[in-house]
Amino acid sequence: MADAIGFSSFITRQSIQSKNEIKYTKRVVERKPTKLFAVPHGNYISNSSSPSPARTVTQFYSAINDKNLKKLDSLIAEDCLFEDYSFPKPFRGKKEVLRFLEQLTTCMGHNMKFNVDHICEGNDYTAGANWHLDWNKIQVPFTRGCSYYSLLVKGDQLVIGKAQVLIESPIKLGVVALTIFKIVSTLFDAFPAATEWFLKSPHIVFRLLLNTCNVCIKPVISPILAWYIKLLNIASSILSFTLKILHYLAKIFHI
Repeated sequence: MADAIGFSSFITRQSIQSKNEIKYTKRVVERKPTKLFAVPHGNYISNSSSPSPARTVTQFYSAINDKNLKKLDSLIAEDCLFEDYSFPKPFRGKKEVLRFLEQLTTCMGHNMKFNVDHICEGNDYTAGANWHLDWNKIQVPFTRGCSYYSLLVKGDQLVIGKAQVLIESPIKLGVVALTIFKIVSTLFDAFPAATEWFLKSPHIVFRLLLNTCNVCIKPVISPILAWYIKLLNIASSILSFTLKILHYLAKIFHI
């Protein structure tokens, strides 16, 4: 019952030291109550005139489905941070976010629509939604996703200040993912100092790998690719010449 209505558990800070010098530091853990809204299929908008996170998020998806850029503009905060984890970098500011949403609505075509399944609303102007895409009211595979929204008060309405979007991966690794995870965690445990450095500066490692690829791998791969391209061009020319000869012979013999 306590989990349903929310509670705050305050645990005093303490340190426990064992033979292996392992220290445990406990901190305050707060859980805030949530409200769960089951959103029916279609464009659902509450009849209530008072602003709420669930209402704002529903209007957001309805505006995307309707390709209503003017409505989207009114729902996005000026300093909005939109993190879609399919992209390497987040979209910062209203201008970037609206440009991304305009591209999204264009790519969706005429029959693709967001179908929101549920919205979970928090008491601190936050909301979470899980959704999928429908084409002509038929669910599209591998398009399930969930989003988290943090909203801000702007006048008499709520606007989206932060969004985090996670989309279902079409690649289902299954047990392979657990194997890779085990290998990575084992390497992290075996080399803690290197792991700490990597986690704090991952961009340096990726840049190093990219430079290594350009210096060591690219000089080897580029000539091979160039040779394959030339070979394909020669094969294409031979095929084209052969087809022309066959076409000419077909005309002569009236085939």
